[in-house]
Amino acid sequence: MFEIDLNKFKKYDKPGPRYTSYPTAPQFNEVFTYKDYVNEIIKSNSSKAHPDLSLYFHLPYCDTLCYFCGCNMLISRNRERINEYINYLKKEVDLLKKYLSPERKVAQHHWGGGTPTHLNPDEITRLTSYINKSFDFKDDSENSCEIDPRELTKAHLEALRGNGFNRISMGVQDFNEKVQKAVNRIQPEDITRQTVEWIRELEFKSINLDLIYGLPFQTVEAFADTVEKIIDISPDRIAVFNYAHVPWMKKHQELIKKEDPPAPEEKLEILKTTIEMLTGAGYEFIGMDHFAKPDDELSVALK
Repeated sequence: MFEIDLNKFKKYDKPGPRYTSYPTAPQFNEVFTYKDYVNEIIKSNSSKAHPDLSLYFHLPYCDTLCYFCGCNMLISRNRERINEYINYLKKEVDLLKKYLSPERKVAQHHWGGGTPTHLNPDEITRLTSYINKSFDFKDDSENSCEIDPRELTKAHLEALRGNGFNRISMGVQDFNEKVQKAVNRIQPEDITRQTVEWIRELEFKSINLDLIYGLPFQTVEAFADTVEKIIDISPDRIAVFNYAHVPWMKKHQELIKKEDPPAPEEKLEILKTTIEMLTGAGYEFIGMDHFAKPDDELSVALK
């Protein structure tokens, strides 16, 4: 039985900077100038502790608005605007490359958003081919992309795989139809399963699926049903995030009524049940929201 202190859960059940980015957002300010940035890049070239490069590309565009979203995103179907953004990313690559030692190789390369696969297959190829020719990648580099199965074709995945991507992360959040309607993200289970089938056909190295607890109308029983289906799909990794309600930062979250998400006590039960179900199914609890199969690199590193 997994135990969580309810008092601590209530005490720390509040918004904070995302641990998934470092430095965290509040640390960014105008005191740290472009010149400082360049100096730090140059200084990093002599670091023996961290010689490898990790690249992150943010693709902010989405087709529809998910009410729970806390990411930096833009709703746009304007291809001209999207291609202009791609051109600016290429300029950023050129600026960065100018100050990086050519001896440094890329160990990790990630696309997040937004929705990176809001780019069409040709746009994906145009950007990835530019990145691939601009940097030297290690033979075992991790190249991952976040995808949205609702606006995805197999051709999108073929473009990613053909240009070196070997890991996929996909948002599910919750299979419950009432919850999906409440957050404006209708994603039928069969679409998710079809996408996972394509990913496996194309021999991507790893699949991660994201869930979110704390969304409107979620219950312990209903979320357990979603978790059971995720276990059946059998991804390599699973992330179970807590919904952060920050309408003063993300205005669109006001579309979620304060009374609709589960109370802290029920959220705690949802989390406990999820942890017990996933560990019972053989997943290792890595910590900080993440679970992985025993033979996954995360689990191996944990040992």
